[in-house]
Amino acid sequence: MPSQRAIAVALYFMAFLSFAVADHTFVFQNQCGNNVQPVIANTNCGFSPRCSTPGSGGVPNPAISYTGPQPNTLGPGQSQALTVNRQWNGCVFDQNGNCGASGESCTVTEYNLDTGSEFTPQAYDISNIQGFTQSIQIQVSDGCDTVTCTNVNCGCTEAFPPGDESGCGNDSPVRGCSAGDKTWTVTFCP
Repeated sequence: MPSQRAIAVALYFMAFLSFAVADHTFVFQNQCGNNVQPVIANTNCGFSPRCSTPGSGGVPNPAISYTGPQPNTLGPGQSQALTVNRQWNGCVFDQNGNCGASGESCTVTEYNLDTGSEFTPQAYDISNIQGFTQSIQIQVSDGCDTVTCTNVNCGCTEAFPPGDESGCGNDSPVRGCSAGDKTWTVTFCP
């Protein structure tokens, strides 16, 4: 029979492994009547105060770029799940042929996932600042707020409106979600 110490070491090692490999799951759902091409874009220093230097922005670790595969083109009714590292900052959008590499000129969903701690929530929002091109929704596991924008006039309670760089005056479209690995569902045409 294993000793108490051996059991404790084995449990510690298993807990360490589960912590070391844990990340976020992103699920992309297409409820549109046409194909969508979801894109995961890194914006480490574009939209976040945390750049690529450890200790920057008041956090011990830098934001980490997503380097995995891009989502597939999704036909109507299709979905796909991908794993995104836990310290990712970036955006997701539907590349409709008119969007820039980071979603310029298009509706984007934005994420600062390197902020999650007991003091600072992970932040997410929908932005139409550069133009409304897509109805979209973000759902998050663990009871965090769902945000949905289905038209250009969805309002500051749901998304940043076109051309509004003031952040609606108080960043009201931005939601916070507790620390920890989550499942983030991005639905096109909710």
